[in-house]
Amino acid sequence: MSGEWWPAILAFVGAAVGSGASFYAARRDTQAQSAAAADDLVQRERASAREEWGRRFTAALADITADDSFRRRELGRIVLVELASSGLAAPEERELAESVLTADARLDPDGDEVDLGRRGMLVDDVLVVEDDGDEAPERSRA
Repeated sequence: MSGEWWPAILAFVGAAVGSGASFYAARRDTQAQSAAAADDLVQRERASAREEWGRRFTAALADITADDSFRRRELGRIVLVELASSGLAAPEERELAESVLTADARLDPDGDEVDLGRRGMLVDDVLVVEDDGDEAPERSRA
């Protein structure tokens, strides 16, 4: 009689081991699919954010170059400054925004290039000339 139980016990142990292995494999596959879906979602969100950065960059660039309103140009510059420091942009995009801002700083409202002085020039060396409409302009040191 004791010999009749061994096949049943071994069958039960085999079924338990098979069920455990099957559960483990299914769980691992589900976790891998979940991780892949999460990575895909992160990539889509990042791509969407970068597209939005590009759209805002283009709009700000249009504001500072094509608009006649001083206020609108100034707001475009502010947006560019924020975009240049944004974590959504790649380093190349940040450099592009900074280059645009630097180039814009060199131009006066009429589009003429402003002389920024020589390299290494100190602020104390700058001579400010105020034009009040008189024949002889008043000179002062800044």
